[in-house]
Amino acid sequence: MTDKIDLRERRRLATESEIEDAALDLFERHGFEGTTVDGIAARVGMSQRTFFRYFATKEDAALGPNRAFEALLTARLDGRVAGTSTLRDVEDAVAGVLGELGSGRPDVVRRMVRVRRLVIKDEALRGAALRREAEQCERFLRLLATATGDEAAAPRARLLAETVSVTLRVAFDEWAAGYEPGRESALAETYRATCTSLRELVADH
Repeated sequence: MTDKIDLRERRRLATESEIEDAALDLFERHGFEGTTVDGIAARVGMSQRTFFRYFATKEDAALGPNRAFEALLTARLDGRVAGTSTLRDVEDAVAGVLGELGSGRPDVVRRMVRVRRLVIKDEALRGAALRREAEQCERFLRLLATATGDEAAAPRARLLAETVSVTLRVAFDEWAAGYEPGRESALAETYRATCTSLRELVADH
């Protein structure tokens, strides 16, 4: 039974990846406004109805690679004893996940490069990405509140969640701008460097 479940999961992930690649191809060629769900579905040879089994919207398909990162980070933070994590612990967890993706899922990392480059140049997609980032930040808030022992409504917990989100965005953009094939592991290095820059900035003030 487990083998069958694993096989179904692998097939689901493979189909999601195929849809993500098709969506990114069309976004790069036609932009956010010029890309439709019908177009994405047709490119992978499926119906619109089948597309919606995997993604709720066309932007979800384009921004899909970020889900892999979020799932790994959630699993990593969920494994910690509640109330024992600091900002440095969270940064280490994020860097660890980015390193894991870089070494184990280079296909996801390459899609993340394409997403960041698209977000930078396509205003409509950037708006969708910012909305998704805000939703992600809310999920991080609850996750980090548990990890650090803070109340989710406390200013400290929100500041931590917002800091992690902003630092990630800056690191992603910096890394994507200078990305070189075969250097997927550099994402974790760029994130750590960004965290260091943040600490230096705070220390200066």
